[in-house]
Amino acid sequence: MEELSFESSHASRRPSLAKHARLQIDTLTGEPVLLSQEVVLALNRSGYEILQRCDGTRTLAELIRQLEAQYSGANGLLAQDVLQYIAVLTKKGLLRWI
Repeated sequence: MEELSFESSHASRRPSLAKHARLQIDTLTGEPVLLSQEVVLALNRSGYEILQRCDGTRTLAELIRQLEAQYSGANGLLAQDVLQYIAVLTKKGLLRWI
């Protein structure tokens, strides 16, 4: 898989959770988690905000623009952080591309 960037072909594709992955709020702790088969990943607020948008309806570019609009004080680092986060989850098989 090529490197994720605005210039890559991924900018116009839509990330979505893999079929075996589920995003939810843990009933005991109230914290967001990503469930996948036998793995439970605890998410921070940022990770949860990103993954909520990975529903297959937004392109990668749209997803990043929405986050930049919501967090306008992120001083330009937000896009790169989102790209890195999504790249890691894609590599782990937790995201697929439509």
